[in-house]
Amino acid sequence: MAVDALGRKQDFDSASDSSARVQMGRLRKTLENYYVQNAPSAGGCIYLLPGSYVVHLDARELAYPKLTPLQNAQEPSVAENTAHISPPAGSAQSSIPFYRRSFLVPFLILLVISLVAAAAYFTQKKPTALSVYRSPILEIIPIDTGKDRQAGQASRRIASFLADDLSRFKISRVRVGTGPASAAEFIDRPHVYRLYSRLVTDEDDVTLYLNIDDAQADIMIWSRILIIPPEPEKMRAALVPIMGEINGAQGVIASYEAVQTRNRNDGGYPCLLKYFEFSRYHGDILENKVAACLEKPVLEPHIRGTILGVRALFEMERKSAAADVYAAYARGIKFARAAIIVDPNDGWANFAVANLSYLKQDCPTARLYTQRTMTANPNSAAFSAILAGLAPICDYPDAEKLLDQALQTQSPYFARARLQLVLAAISQNRPEKIDEIYDAELPLSRYNRSNFYLTEAMIAASKGQRAKAARYWDLFAATTPRQSKTAGDKLRDVIVVPAARQQMIQYLQDAGVTIS
Repeated sequence: MAVDALGRKQDFDSASDSSARVQMGRLRKTLENYYVQNAPSAGGCIYLLPGSYVVHLDARELAYPKLTPLQNAQEPSVAENTAHISPPAGSAQSSIPFYRRSFLVPFLILLVISLVAAAAYFTQKKPTALSVYRSPILEIIPIDTGKDRQAGQASRRIASFLADDLSRFKISRVRVGTGPASAAEFIDRPHVYRLYSRLVTDEDDVTLYLNIDDAQADIMIWSRILIIPPEPEKMRAALVPIMGEINGAQGVIASYEAVQTRNRNDGGYPCLLKYFEFSRYHGDILENKVAACLEKPVLEPHIRGTILGVRALFEMERKSAAADVYAAYARGIKFARAAIIVDPNDGWANFAVANLSYLKQDCPTARLYTQRTMTANPNSAAFSAILAGLAPICDYPDAEKLLDQALQTQSPYFARARLQLVLAAISQNRPEKIDEIYDAELPLSRYNRSNFYLTEAMIAASKGQRAKAARYWDLFAATTPRQSKTAGDKLRDVIVVPAARQQMIQYLQDAGVTIS
């Protein structure tokens, strides 16, 4: 009724839109008022039972038992209605108003139904506007420090650092202050998060209290306390570890938004979040959703390069890539190059080109785009960790600096990046750096468990714990697909680059782990 007669969309939800119930209620009331004043036709009264949209026809006392009997009108019998097909001119029946004539009632009903159906048809034929879920806004609220001059200067520096660095992640649009920045934004009404902070200063350090609120729901979703030095450069360095936690691909806003957009089918921002979910959990259902989503148009210009970049990476992470790595590479590099054309400064676009260039061992390109990636976003735990693990393949000159940066921005919740940190430390012959990698709990998803077991096997091997390394390798092997036969096959879904896979196998074997 709502879709065909009232022109609502196919995804109409009766729980949130009561238009159909309201209109049918009005119809019941209108019919009841009509039969209060008018006699029914020979066929009886039209009526709808409460809670039902089915039309019935019955005698007045059955259709409307609560109505009082008509005083001045009598219900005509069937014989009276059929006795005279053409009543003589001047007879009493010829003076009956047209709306009281029984033969017109079915005609009027059919006419109304036809008009409603025509209106619904032409409404559906109109081109519908594309559904767009805009990326959210993160507002950095200025800190009120009163008349404290030192606190005021620190406050302005912190707001500037946060606004500059958080905007590099592309998870939310970042701005200082509140209120819509444009008329279009006011109309779209995107989801808004607010980052509040409070400073407490003493002679040596500044204590910074941070929390993020969901502005629409008016609830706090994240909080942290940081001790930071007052010097500008040291202050910035102290803020770096929380950047990804706030606005990264696995950060609090991305996780919160993923829940909000999980059932949406439009492209653009929800599609970006679906890819991040896939990169953490994998799975056939998620892969199919991301593949369909990435085909859809992206209407937000500032994330077009980002979407093309993740599409390039997705081609290498699909299940089909294991069967033909180089065909997947050809598809991926096409999207990566398109991403650079759309936005040369996008972190994900540059990261995709660098990542795929290491796979192909195109070292000049890999080194160039590694540098460009870290310029675009030096605070991404994923970028620095993965590139630090790949950098030795092409003798990247700042490989050690990459690893140090990756350890500074690491997250215990990103299993793949944690594995890459181990690989980077081994590749750079700096096993002592493994001790700086955060401990992590066993993840829930099978894909992340696989990464976790392999990471623990490598950490144990680096410490000479042969039995522990062997146990974790066996756990890793048990979580790989059944068709995987060799050690290289088992590692293919986790480590794409063949040279990196071979290096990992060799390291475990040198540590005395039997690899099957």
